[in-house]
Amino acid sequence: MNRENVYEVLKLLSNAYPSFDFDQSKIDTWTRLLKDQNPAVIMQNAERYVLENKFPPSLSDLRVTKKEAHTKSFLNTLDKWEREAVGYKPRS
Repeated sequence: MNRENVYEVLKLLSNAYPSFDFDQSKIDTWTRLLKDQNPAVIMQNAERYVLENKFPPSLSDLRVTKKEAHTKSFLNTLDKWEREAVGYKPRS
């Protein structure tokens, strides 16, 4: 996201939440912390948030984080649990 994208999101939040103010400092901070995000996704998240919540969001409420459901370490842990389980029979 760039400064213009962040400004549009903050303007939406300010219009939806009268107590939500922003200034140049907030624009700078949000731009720095959202630079790796897709502007369309952040705006969509902000719009959805406004429709579902009565208090303004924090920056983390709008960010998209990549979460790996099955990392190698998780799969290794799962294998260990299976081996240690009562009644475990190795796969053939």
